[in-house]
Amino acid sequence: MIFDLLKKIATNEIVQGFSTSIGIIGFILTIFVSIKTKKISKILKYNDVISTYNSERIAYQNTFEGHRKSIIDDNIKTNVILKDILKNVESYRVKFYEILSLREKISLHFFKILLKRDAKDVDFNKVCNYLSILSGRLSKKENIRND
Repeated sequence: MIFDLLKKIATNEIVQGFSTSIGIIGFILTIFVSIKTKKISKILKYNDVISTYNSERIAYQNTFEGHRKSIIDDNIKTNVILKDILKNVESYRVKFYEILSLREKISLHFFKILLKRDAKDVDFNKVCNYLSILSGRLSKKENIRND
């Protein structure tokens, strides 16, 4: 008796249509939830980088200002200082790459190219300009996203 009832329900067009509709709705909801979860994950990662940036920005700013002052005030124009600056710039770039604008990424790329040259071929005025730009960028505190 139960078997006959189940057999009748399984062949009923209305029940089949309803089951298909529920399956399609479930699939659409799964895709929707997956997209929202990915977006939330991306925002959380971005906010984590922002928090790190806000806590470390003053240290980086002081480092870049120190390098700039060493070049200008102490007239240190050696390969050693160029490599120290390159190390700090690369550390900054790796840590905060996700929050940098395209313009800043391009600027850092050209700055790194300049820093990889030999000291006798480097325009230290350009190095100081790049350091000033980085220092100025670091003076701004970033806000956490909520969208």
